[in-house]
Amino acid sequence: MDRRFLELMGRWLLDAARGQKQVEDMARWMGGGADGVEDVSRMIRNLYGMSEPPPPSADRQQAWEKALDDLRNSYREWLDMMRVVPRSEFESLAKRCKSLEDKVASQRETIRRLRLKERDLPTPDSVKEFTDMMAKQGRQFQELMDSMGKAFTTD
Repeated sequence: MDRRFLELMGRWLLDAARGQKQVEDMARWMGGGADGVEDVSRMIRNLYGMSEPPPPSADRQQAWEKALDDLRNSYREWLDMMRVVPRSEFESLAKRCKSLEDKVASQRETIRRLRLKERDLPTPDSVKEFTDMMAKQGRQFQELMDSMGKAFTTD
């Protein structure tokens, strides 16, 4: 891991212990680039040997971009070493996990239905159909009995 990155993180953590402003500046810088947070940008330039902001020349701009790229890569390595997962990666994995859980639930239901079918046991749908048929036959039988009762009663 880049020693300048570790030095930057050490300084940043010490500054964070001294006040919340530095933490907010670093978080804003990491979230939105180097623009607008001069203290953090100046610290990075000093650590990477660039005492002044890069002038418009292509070489200095490339050096600045490489320094920022190295810093971001080292930051990711540091997060990995600390076992910290970036929020975007966590949310992506949580979404994937939810999708897989839904798929597993669907597959379990399919397996359950196939096992019932394999054992020639009635499925919940066929049990409902049978119950509905028995209720209908019961009503029809009751109607038949009522009709026969009326035919043989004397009023």
